[in-house]
Amino acid sequence: MKKMKRGNRKPLTPKLRAALKVVAVMPENEIDTSEMPPITDWSHGVRGQFYLPIKRPLPLSVDADIFDRTQRQR
Repeated sequence: MKKMKRGNRKPLTPKLRAALKVVAVMPENEIDTSEMPPITDWSHGVRGQFYLPIKRPLPLSVDADIFDRTQRQR
């Protein structure tokens, strides 16, 4: 499993830092995101990384030979 890179390796320029401050105080409905491309590259995604299935207890009757066979396979 590949680890994600954290942070930006290049420092922010003063001009970009000022622009980010302006955007930070704007209401979300005023921020223009129309020029942002959609993120469609999932080639480095890891499937099931954060998925935990819900486990439920079930009353179940199984023949002894089937139960024994499943216990030997572990």
